[in-house]
Amino acid sequence: MNGKRWTDYLYERHPPARLHAWARELAYFRFCRAYGGHANDGDQLLVGLRVETQADLVRTLSALDVPVKWLPPGHPRPVPGVAYTAAEYAGFPAAMPRFPEIGQPGHVEIAGRRAHVWSHGDRLDISVADTVDHYDVTDAAVAAARSIEALLAPLAGQVVDPPQDDRNCVCPRYYPELWPEVRG
Repeated sequence: MNGKRWTDYLYERHPPARLHAWARELAYFRFCRAYGGHANDGDQLLVGLRVETQADLVRTLSALDVPVKWLPPGHPRPVPGVAYTAAEYAGFPAAMPRFPEIGQPGHVEIAGRRAHVWSHGDRLDISVADTVDHYDVTDAAVAAARSIEALLAPLAGQVVDPPQDDRNCVCPRYYPELWPEVRG
């Protein structure tokens, strides 16, 4: 999808002026347009934080007031190649890939706002979407992201930008016209 088809898709739910305003309003979160189709994803505001060690991870979660979910030694894990019912599979705790003794935070509250926190190896992603329509970003989601950004300021050195490295992420790399101060 290129040219006009892409821009029509990018601005399908939110006109350019709204995305431009959100881009300037948020310091760390970036609007990421859904891939759509069979991906079953939604639009989101996303920020990625580098966490290279377990100590970094614990310190970062603590700064965000997100509890660390320590998993008991020998906790049950799914065995590759074994079929499980949905209920059986749901019984397995979701461990972080790089730190398997720690469970994924999942849906949490940060600064009193709903967010989703997930570890991907050496980074921790925080995403925010509308609390009613989880596939959309609204002004309420932007307000929630702004509240969370107050806690992110001391972690600014850990921010990965762009958090999603492709044109679906409205960020300075792909949309420099929205950040004239970056162009210098």
